[in-house]
Amino acid sequence: MKHLLSYSVYQDIGFFGKTPRELLNGMRCDGLEMLTSYEHPPESHLPLSASVHLPYATDWMAAWKGEPYDMDDYQSLYYMYGRSPEDVVGNISKAIDLASDISPPYGIMHLCDGSVPHLHCHEQPYTDDYVITEFAEVMNRVAASMPGGEPPFRILFENLWWPGLRMTDSKGFRLLDRKLEFSDWGLCIDTGHLMSCFPRIYTEQDGIDTLADVFSGYDQDIIDKVEAVHFHYSASGEYRETYEDVTPGDKPIKEFIVGMYPHIGKIDQHMPFSDPRCKELLDILQPEYVTHEMPGSAEGPIEDFIKQRSLLP
Repeated sequence: MKHLLSYSVYQDIGFFGKTPRELLNGMRCDGLEMLTSYEHPPESHLPLSASVHLPYATDWMAAWKGEPYDMDDYQSLYYMYGRSPEDVVGNISKAIDLASDISPPYGIMHLCDGSVPHLHCHEQPYTDDYVITEFAEVMNRVAASMPGGEPPFRILFENLWWPGLRMTDSKGFRLLDRKLEFSDWGLCIDTGHLMSCFPRIYTEQDGIDTLADVFSGYDQDIIDKVEAVHFHYSASGEYRETYEDVTPGDKPIKEFIVGMYPHIGKIDQHMPFSDPRCKELLDILQPEYVTHEMPGSAEGPIEDFIKQRSLLP
């Protein structure tokens, strides 16, 4: 089981000092899971990059349906993958091609859609099945455009709490398995995202108990597909029960999105585990890679990694 730390091409590799490999080795960290972009990864990042997390667009469905929001080219790329179905397929393909510089064993893709006008609402306009079906079609077109009809590295689909692949049970996986037309894919289970799909998770311990029950209910073929885990917790049940719906109103859509970041952060807390029982979750799933993904604490990512890593063999 390899242990990685989440990082991005937008961050300075100098953060790890003059001898970054020595620092990571001392932390018992096997490298970085690198969030990539639509440009070649910086040369300075390549030696430490052990895998990649591909770019995500919050509401790609808007462009996929030909109903883009009023944004400039840069904003459209990062919030919708562009403005049209062709843009969505083309820009995901471009991101995958550029990430190939790292020669990663896998690349993470979020499989959900956060409808922008509903980012601060309890109800969403799309069902899980609809989002999974549509994104499977997107990825089928992406793969079909590549040599041999397969991506250059394995694509791992990640669960979220917005509509799409939630992984609260086997239903979404079964649908995805039926819809995908290429073979080189697997799953990344994000523990904090999964906790945010359930009510009454008020503590870290609530989250561990809930996820242990969920994982124990997965069939073996699902567990076999789980190759990576994003490891952290979010105990946001109280906030999710009490926040009020907010819609854009007359605000420009970009301004509204930026205003949603604090709300999203209160749901998706990305906190480091402190309860040793968190190990039980990895014991069930047995992933090859565990990415410690914790920007939520005030302590800092290195301190959080060391704290959480100390709980594991």
